[in-house]
Amino acid sequence: MAAVVSARADEPVSLLPFAPADTLRGADAEAARLETVGDAAGRGRAFRVTTTRKPPYPWNVSLPTATVGRITAGDALQLTFAARRITSSHETGEAQIDCVVEESGGDHRKLAESSHSFTDEWADVSVPFRADHAYEPGEAQVALRFGFAPQCVEVADLRLLNHGPQVDPATLRTTTRRYPGFESDAPWRKAAARRIAEIRQANLAVQVRDATGTPVPDATIRVCLTRHAFALGTCVKVERILGTTPDDARYRETLTRHFTKAVFEDELKWDPWEQGGETHRERVLATIRWLREHDMSPRGHVIVWPSWGRMPARLRALEHDPPALRREIEARVEGQTRRLSGLLDEWDVVNENYAHTDATDILGRSAMADWFRIAARETPDTRLFYNDYVMFQGDGPGSPSETLFKILSDLQTAAAPIGGIGEQAHFGGNPPGPEAVLAKLDRFATLGLPIQITEFDVDTADREVQVSYTRDFLTTVFSHPSVTGVICWGFWEGSHWKPRAAFWDRQWNLRPNGRVWLDLFEKEWTTDARATTDGSGCCTVRAFKGRLRVTAEHGGRRGAATTDHLADGTVLVTLE
Repeated sequence: MAAVVSARADEPVSLLPFAPADTLRGADAEAARLETVGDAAGRGRAFRVTTTRKPPYPWNVSLPTATVGRITAGDALQLTFAARRITSSHETGEAQIDCVVEESGGDHRKLAESSHSFTDEWADVSVPFRADHAYEPGEAQVALRFGFAPQCVEVADLRLLNHGPQVDPATLRTTTRRYPGFESDAPWRKAAARRIAEIRQANLAVQVRDATGTPVPDATIRVCLTRHAFALGTCVKVERILGTTPDDARYRETLTRHFTKAVFEDELKWDPWEQGGETHRERVLATIRWLREHDMSPRGHVIVWPSWGRMPARLRALEHDPPALRREIEARVEGQTRRLSGLLDEWDVVNENYAHTDATDILGRSAMADWFRIAARETPDTRLFYNDYVMFQGDGPGSPSETLFKILSDLQTAAAPIGGIGEQAHFGGNPPGPEAVLAKLDRFATLGLPIQITEFDVDTADREVQVSYTRDFLTTVFSHPSVTGVICWGFWEGSHWKPRAAFWDRQWNLRPNGRVWLDLFEKEWTTDARATTDGSGCCTVRAFKGRLRVTAEHGGRRGAATTDHLADGTVLVTLE
């Protein structure tokens, strides 16, 4: 990652010292361990924090370090440190640390807060701010929070610098992350635009005839895209689709206006499906009917998530009884797919076997091929997917990406009826550059399966990165011939697993990253073209692939036609 560093003031800086910090604190501190490491890649003494499970809140695993110097109201302060990821099970592949400067007691009033994500390369962090209160030694502290996911991070050079009241914090060094290809003139952009024109558009020949079949020259033609062939999706909740509140109504209106595909966020997962009983299943069926009635393509998620933590708790008792475990899982696949046979266009059969392997460690990966076969038998018209989150993570043998490639290759070798690859694409503040994404898409395209981005979001406090990467990632995948669509993992802050990643805030205000989605798919990558027929009553328009509405007018007579435009083709419009 490149670092963009602003100018730094030249005034003398005094180091505000800390009391020794050697103990993790928080409600789940026992879920982590703190170690001191020696020479951390030339950075001297550092410490390593290993979090073994994800607690309910990030601050449940924290490292508070009290100040032993005096802070005066108006002082310009600067928190600096360096960190790197050792391991992380987070969906983004990154490790995350939140840092706060706060009062040591009471309500822990905050002076500064920031969130940072890290790859395996050391990255420097600098957070300047101004103190709005005075604090005696020990009344303030720096707290680093680690409770985000099972992860291991190293931290070095933690300092709080006091520049005094005369310095403007805006002149101090501020480090931000920029992914490769962020630049407006990056070469990948023109190449992507060329590919989009080639693969997402096709020629439409319009023929205009009168009621007798005679060609009509000089007719005015308008061609409008009404539905992209490229899937534009989001996860949804049954409670919102069937709910009666004003927010539920706004949710449904926004969904049908800006998306064409909907995937169940939780309701088809094993525990909710099993524990909810017949009432829950009827609500799922009602939601599918509603989606169909509103021209939304319904998608299922997920039949088998093969770890103890993602299957019913009772299955753990079958750890040493493989035949019984196999029967339970196969019955699950058969029962759910039979109940919803033919009702879903797509379905994730297996989810995240890269990290969730309890069942396949016992039954072998070949069991996944059997699950696909059972699902295909019970719902033969549904396209079946394998879904994971590591396609863009790492390179070479043993990397997460190559492990996923091997899982998919093994499924194909076993003749599993897999119909597509689902890549979740959850990103934080250190996303991969567009060229790296393209290289991975090229690699997985060799498997000959369509690729769908199934759970897209960009969750970072850096709004500039969030907006630019939303634009650049969507441009990248839209430009790749193997990608058939993008599904966001939610769109509204009031119903989103990562609230700051939502396109609309809690009050339904469109955020800048949401504006990117609308601008790209509803303004830039759309068709609203006008033309005039020639002497033979024909004209040709280059249009984006999808459902097109074609209208024609001449001498007060009008005609219209709708066509599914997926390749070069012809449409006839008859004037009435």
